[in-house]
Amino acid sequence: MLSSLEKIDEKIINNKLKEYDIKTIKELAKYIIEEFKETLEMTKDDMFTQMFFSKLVNNENSMIFSAYESDVEGFFVFVYDKGSYYTYYISDEIRKIIKQKMGI
Repeated sequence: MLSSLEKIDEKIINNKLKEYDIKTIKELAKYIIEEFKETLEMTKDDMFTQMFFSKLVNNENSMIFSAYESDVEGFFVFVYDKGSYYTYYISDEIRKIIKQKMGI
């Protein structure tokens, strides 16, 4: 997660640090992971949540963009240009949490 955050424009990172009242990118990465765990824990038994995360993981790095804007803004996924289309990848830490909690 940390290496992915370090690639993001400094202005965006600084805004997130201010928004969450956090001092470093390392703390931001930890915060994002913990928030994601808590949110997923509260919704993991919902059938639609299970379907969403299954699609999100299965469509990673493909032409099918299954992530929501809020997933990008929350740094749960990272968008990149694959030449003729945009796609996303999930950080290893977030993917691991999804697979553990959702059984994917």
